[in-house]
Order: sequence, then structure tokens, then C-alpha cells
Amino acid sequence: MTRHIGRPAPLLILIATGIVSALLLGAEPYTTAQDDIYQQELSTGKDLLRRRNYEDAVKSFKRANEMRGKKSAECYYLMSEAYFSLGAYKNVIESADKVIEFAGENKQLTWNSYNNKGLALQTLAEKKDLKKLQAAEVAFRQALAIEGAAPVIRYNLGVTLLQLNRDAEGIAEIREYIKLQPTGTYTKAALKLADNPRRARENYAPDFSFTSSEGEHIALEDLRGKVVVLDFWATWCPPCLDSIPAIRNMYKKFSQEQSFVLIGISADSEDDLWREFTVKNKMIWPQYRDRDRRIQRAFHVSAFPTYVVIDHEGIVRFQSEGAGWESAVDLHQAIQKQVKMVANEAR
Repeated sequence: MTRHIGRPAPLLILIATGIVSALLLGAEPYTTAQDDIYQQELSTGKDLLRRRNYEDAVKSFKRANEMRGKKSAECYYLMSEAYFSLGAYKNVIESADKVIEFAGENKQLTWNSYNNKGLALQTLAEKKDLKKLQAAEVAFRQALAIEGAAPVIRYNLGVTLLQLNRDAEGIAEIREYIKLQPTGTYTKAALKLADNPRRARENYAPDFSFTSSEGEHIALEDLRGKVVVLDFWATWCPPCLDSIPAIRNMYKKFSQEQSFVLIGISADSEDDLWREFTVKNKMIWPQYRDRDRRIQRAFHVSAFPTYVVIDHEGIVRFQSEGAGWESAVDLHQAIQKQVKMVANEAR
């Protein structure tokens, strides 16, 4: 599952009127009636975008764009935002290129679109496609060449350079971002990248912490050196319930290893039901009810059960989603492999 890296806030109001838009693009001004219809369709699309109805938002922006002869930079930009949320990264790139073509003197719109293009290419590269990463670097540098470009683009460029194994250059960009945004949204992540550039190339688990049902505070950073298995489950999930005996057996086997930690992350909404269930079924490993879905969102969990294996360095090495324990045939092997690696390093 991919995720956005550093994106400035969407530009929801970019050009005040259709007349200004037409003049910027070198076209004839539109009539008041035409502009009213355009603005109404655009407003509908923005509302759909805010409500996360991305597919219908794209349709509205396309209809508005038709009214501008398919030359509205504003519509193409908003389309790219909707496509990003849909994970349609190729469409993001196409829309961003259209924005750049039609934006004219609108610098903010232009650097935002170069940034979106770079992020889409970076996502498609999956940390290993050299050509796409190089294309992302070009897009970010084009964005930074424009007056007023957001500091977050330096962070994005830095991440890309680290993924290209150009650590000295990447760290320099990351540190420049930290200098410009000492309390920015991505500053904490930037500091970790500067300290350990491998974070840009490896699938490190997102940081998390919680207080278990037994009153124990548990944080990922405190589990460094251990193999952590996360079991995302719920009492209303039949495959989750079917898997409990096998999970108990697995816990019994691996709990003898000092490096092994199993954590249950429940999606239940009723606290009493969840607590009674874990006690009744002797689920004696740490349990947490993720009532605000914070940890589920961090790991992009969308199906239950989901099993995640995190190695002793904090890197996700295995994830099985939406399948019961019996069908997750590789899970046991993944745990055994990581536990063995820790044991070998300790010798």
C-alpha cells in the first residue's frame, strides 16, 4: 500500500473568475451565464472532493473543463487531487502536465502540479524503479525553481535522492527542509531520515504506541531488537474467531523466544464485549482496542484479519491481509525466519 509523502494543502480557490481565467489563457472572456454554470459545476466538484467522493468529483471537474474547451488549469489541478486520493497515479501525472501547460503565470498552481507529478512518479517507482525516481527528481527540481515553492518539496526531493542512494545530496535537502520548517508536518520524519537514510529505501513500520488492556504502555520504539507480530482482528469477524486456536498455539510456541512479541489490535467498538472475549478465550498476549482506528490507518488495514510481521530493526517483512490464519501459509515461516535472524545476530 502506498502513501503520500509531502503535499502542500490543496488549492481549492485558484482563479477568482472565469474572465480572469480566460484572459490568463489568452482566450475570449466568457459570458456571465456561462461563467455561472462553470462555477456551479466547479463548486459541486469541490464539495464532492471535500466529502471524499472522488470519482464523482472527477466527473464534475471534467464537465467544468468541457465548458472551458478542456483548457482549465484549475479543473486539471483539482482532477489531479482527486486522482491522487483514488491512487490513480498515472492520471495524476497526465493531469499535472495539463495544469503546467495551461497555468500561464500562475506560479503557485504550477509548482503544486510539479510536486504532485513528482509524488506520483515516486509512488509508482516503489522505491526501486530508477527511471521513475529520476523523473520524480526532475519534477521536484522544476517545482523548486519556481518562486514561492513550498519547503515541503525539498523534503520530497530529499526522500527521492535517498531512494536513489545519493545519501549526501538527500540528507542536505532534508536538513534544508528542517531548517525552513523546524516545526513542520514532516519535520519528525525528516529528522529520522537524516539520522538513518535507509528509512527512505526500506519499508519501516509507522511509529505507534498504546496502553494495553492490562494497563501496560507499549511503543514500537521500545520494541527495537524484537520481532513484533500485529494481529488486526475483531470479535465480529468470523475468520478472526476461527483463527484464535491457531494463534494461541503460535503464541505458546514462540513466546519461549525472548525476541518475540505478539500484539492484538482490535477493531471492536464495544469495550466490555472485547474485554470479556479476550479473557474468555485466553488471549493473554497484549491486547489493544483501536477505537479511533489510529493504528489501523497507520498500517493501511482495510480487511480482517490482517497479520503484520516487523523485524528487529522496525522493518515490515510480511503482511497478510483479509485471509484467515489457515490460509496465511507464509506467516509462520516469516516469524520463524525473523526470530532465527535475531538469535544468529546475538551469537
